[in-house]
Amino acid sequence: MKNVFLAGLLVAAVGVGLMALRENTEAPVSSLSFLYPHHLSVSWETDPSTSQSFSWRTHDTTRQSYIEYCEATATPFFRERVQRMKAQTEPHRADDGTWNHHSINIERLRPQTRYSYRVGYGEYWSEWAEFKTASGKNEPFSFLYFGDVQRDIYSLGSRTIRQALRDKPDAKFLLFGGDLVHRGALNRENWNEFFPAGGWIFQNYPLLATPGNHEYATAGSPDYLTKHWRLNFAFPQNGPPGHEEETYFVDYNNVRLVSLNLCRYPIDKPGTQAMLSWLEDRLKEFRGDWVIVMHHYSMEQLARNREAGVRFPEFKALYERYQVPLVLTGHEHVYARGRMEGKWPVYVVSVSGPYQNAIRFTDWMERAGTSLQLYQEINVTPTALHYVAKTAVGEVYDEFTVSKAKKGGLQFALGTKLGPQSLLPPPDFTTRYKKEVVATYEADRDKYLQKTR
Repeated sequence: MKNVFLAGLLVAAVGVGLMALRENTEAPVSSLSFLYPHHLSVSWETDPSTSQSFSWRTHDTTRQSYIEYCEATATPFFRERVQRMKAQTEPHRADDGTWNHHSINIERLRPQTRYSYRVGYGEYWSEWAEFKTASGKNEPFSFLYFGDVQRDIYSLGSRTIRQALRDKPDAKFLLFGGDLVHRGALNRENWNEFFPAGGWIFQNYPLLATPGNHEYATAGSPDYLTKHWRLNFAFPQNGPPGHEEETYFVDYNNVRLVSLNLCRYPIDKPGTQAMLSWLEDRLKEFRGDWVIVMHHYSMEQLARNREAGVRFPEFKALYERYQVPLVLTGHEHVYARGRMEGKWPVYVVSVSGPYQNAIRFTDWMERAGTSLQLYQEINVTPTALHYVAKTAVGEVYDEFTVSKAKKGGLQFALGTKLGPQSLLPPPDFTTRYKKEVVATYEADRDKYLQKTR
């Protein structure tokens, strides 16, 4: 009878445990998938030639996690060479349950070396994946840029990410210009879609991102960047104090990549001034070939229902003073490329997800686009930045080259085989926008096309 009683208690305990798991996960209880590490991505906290950072998530029942890694080899018999390190773990109760977020930064790696790794604990491990450290040399390479993914991430945003990697499998890393998701404080329909949309790509290609306004839990305050941002990623902490993992820089070979969280502007005036001073110091000290800046908000509002005007005049002046060649932005859910008053930098506004706005045409635009999902390939050499914008089906939409002139300064060359511009407003244009904005669209479009022909 005692054994029967204990067996009954065990069955009851298991039932309670399963009920708790059902409440804390979206996956069916019959599935073990939630027990395995997921939301796994690689990035950098420190030098890309000698380090790699990792972030992943497990269910609350897995309260510690490890990374195993070694130099990659063609044979599967490499277990005796594997090193193991314990990750830092932070629990977080989210809208879909309680999760443990794990992160680690591995240093003292060899430059230009391919490594295999997996993460997990006990019986539950990720698949083995690979990354390759940077060479640290002044040599050609390519990377990919994505504007807002934001909505319908898994069903439609995923196709842009996947097409980009089919097209450019030798890309060294991925940049995301903010609004990776629609509601940054929520996992459901947000982070739970973003990571599966990238899938194995995020496990093998380092990812860097700058925060967008939709990564904020509450709009209108610099203090509410969702906790999910730092839980889901392991970015550099070399920005101004209090801006860690949102304003930062990474030196990849001969390029300095700068992320600015201008969502703080102007609601955090002390923080904005600190960011401005920090940026000028980073521009002054850099001795490499190229600086590329990334921030979410574009330099000017371009959605047709928004007002004209430069958003960040102090930053614009700084870019011009130091001849920053390229600034990558998003937020407007349209495509635009051009130079303001004919000065450097070239500003790019892009969108990789399906949510689209009608465009407000401005004088500085040299090429525009609407109702398109796009990604950007940037090919780097010591003397040139070759930029190609492509659609979600891999067609070239825009192309230009910034190169160093022999007598100093920069020069611009437009691609020679660009097709017509896509300027069709979204299907709900007439219902989403005010009548006067709709009524003037065709005349504004025709004036813009006449100027750019």
